[in-house]
Amino acid sequence: MAPREVRAAGIVLYRTLPQLQILLLRSSMTQEWGPPKGHVDPGESDMETAYRETEEEAGFAPDNIEIAEGFRMELQYTLNQPFNAGKRKTAVYFLGRLRNPEQEVKLSEEHTAFEWLGFGEAIETAIFDNYKALYTKARDFLKMS
Repeated sequence: MAPREVRAAGIVLYRTLPQLQILLLRSSMTQEWGPPKGHVDPGESDMETAYRETEEEAGFAPDNIEIAEGFRMELQYTLNQPFNAGKRKTAVYFLGRLRNPEQEVKLSEEHTAFEWLGFGEAIETAIFDNYKALYTKARDFLKMS
């Protein structure tokens, strides 16, 4: 029997060019927008997963990302896709600054588009309350830093 819980990790990636913006990717499977994230592989830490997934999905290597110390947020929800219906998912997010804000996004086949949005616009357009909470916490964290 398949496990009833899934774990994922990702990075809310931001840049300042010319204003503060976060990267959102559009899933080719669900058409939903969100930060780079993916499933934690056996033996992998949440941070290792977040770096790996961000590089695989958006083309940004770990050495181009500065992780904000003290920011970590877990989102928990129930999946509703037919192949995962009823599974509980925990997604751990870190906050990272793109060191080279002019580096281009290189999408994987898992995504069809990307947008760099200001926090306000990302919060307004998020269709899931947990993403609204994530973007709000990240914005507020950066204001206090």
